Amino acid sequence: MKNEGYDILRKLEDNSLLQFIKGKDEYGYKIDCVRMHDVIRDMALDITRTSPRFLVEAGKSLTELPEKVKCTEDVEKVSVMFNQIEDIPSSMASSTCIRLTTLLLAHNKLSTIPESVFEHMPELKVLDLSFNLWLSSLPNSVSKLVKLTTLLLESTSLEKVPSLSGLGSLKKLNLKGTKIKEVPEGLGMLKKLKCLFLCGSKIDEIANKVLSNLCKLQELIVDWSRIKLKGDVVGRLKNLEVFQGWFPTANEMSIFLKCQPNRLSDYFINVGSNSNVTYTVTAELRRYKKIMVFQETSVVGENTLFPSVQVLCIEACHDIRSLNDFSAIKDATDLRRCWIGNCDGMECFLSSWINNPVVQTLEYLHLYNLHKLIGPFEANVMAMSSPPPRAFSSLQEVGIWRCKKIKKLFPSWKFLEYLQNLKTIEVGSCEEMEKVIGSDPEEEREGGDIIKKLIIPKLKKLSLKELPALKSICSRKAVMVCDSLEEIRICHCKGLRRMPLSLPLVDNAQPSPPPLLKKIFIHQRELEWWESLEWELPNAKDLLRPMVQIFQIPSSKSKQ
Repeated sequence: MKNEGYDILRKLEDNSLLQFIKGKDEYGYKIDCVRMHDVIRDMALDITRTSPRFLVEAGKSLTELPEKVKCTEDVEKVSVMFNQIEDIPSSMASSTCIRLTTLLLAHNKLSTIPESVFEHMPELKVLDLSFNLWLSSLPNSVSKLVKLTTLLLESTSLEKVPSLSGLGSLKKLNLKGTKIKEVPEGLGMLKKLKCLFLCGSKIDEIANKVLSNLCKLQELIVDWSRIKLKGDVVGRLKNLEVFQGWFPTANEMSIFLKCQPNRLSDYFINVGSNSNVTYTVTAELRRYKKIMVFQETSVVGENTLFPSVQVLCIEACHDIRSLNDFSAIKDATDLRRCWIGNCDGMECFLSSWINNPVVQTLEYLHLYNLHKLIGPFEANVMAMSSPPPRAFSSLQEVGIWRCKKIKKLFPSWKFLEYLQNLKTIEVGSCEEMEKVIGSDPEEEREGGDIIKKLIIPKLKKLSLKELPALKSICSRKAVMVCDSLEEIRICHCKGLRRMPLSLPLVDNAQPSPPPLLKKIFIHQRELEWWESLEWELPNAKDLLRPMVQIFQIPSSKSKQ
């Protein structure tokens, strides 16, 4: 259904009836939006001023309903969205709107609606009352809208809604962000319902029988940390395309996966704990369509992973030793982002690279609080099996925090040849890290006395914080060539004695700062250390001095 909608939008755009523009979602991230071309909109409104009549007064700063909306018998569609309307006059309750099919009242200031207002709208199909933040009750006459197909009540103060049992034509129900605590009466009787949105409401339970009756559901969006779902019940919804929800155990997820092998086009699934530990990362990740979060649950031994997953977050799953413990990881052909943290058994990111598409698709890797992790790209893995030609060619960002056993981030010089798209390196609080880029004796012997250039062409940010054992970024027989570098941030790495950054040469063969480098952040208390750093060129420090920015962490007294 959703894909068909996108196809229609593209056809309208191709025929210049719609324009694609950049907008923002509810989290502030940029998204693609569409709007009608101004000329087309004016023409459509002009046509619909006669028959059928459409009354559009959206975004006009109105404080009350226009007289022409109150309501003539031949009007079919009314839009007064994005105004300041506080009341629907009682006179409208006695009006006869026998042809009205659409009433859009979203983003106003309604608090109450007259009891009988919907008794005279027998043809009403679409009712949008979303984002009337003070709307606390609905009239019982809503239950008489037998032809209603869409009821949108998002972000209102409703604590309950009238019985839905008479709304047999309803296809879309949105209760997102309301104060409703119980499933509305009659929900299980909506045999034609295709879209159900309950996330952000106060509902914490849906009877299995109610959910099973909604056999036409194509979109089910429930709170991923509040409502426990059963894998077999959701799995029987054979028309499901878009799903957000919580399975409290890996076994329930496994059961669901057997029923819905790979039918979903969009999903956000939380498995295990319902804590919000990983929520700080999920808001950004909503831009992706296929997200799975595993928290405080077992992931070994059962098939719990959708092969189509794009974002994978694993938190406090202590039986996992590497990502290969997911049996379906070998089929994960579109994994873009991976967060793994607080997993006590985690020893390496991947134990095998053979037939593993993750090494070709992964763009962002974040690892934190993994106390057994030896290294995300451990050298002995490479010895066991040669990486495929495009291994980690998509990798753009690596972040490692509080992994105390890691001694080096990248295993060898050769490994950097795979990282042609890497833009960000962030490492912090890794107590035993000695090098960022490792090397083996054979690599150094092959080079002889020649200084090896380690090229990371797209690296923009290098951040090293609280690495007390760090002695060098790379071997003394190598320098880093990072002509795209924009920012360097080094803090509490007092064991570091050499900065192996190669400076580009300009036309007269004189060194110059990397062309895009703008900021080098140094802690105020570490200026002496900064001045003692060794560089490949004696005047490098002077060339880079204009980029240095001194920062300090405010003391507890200054914060007060």
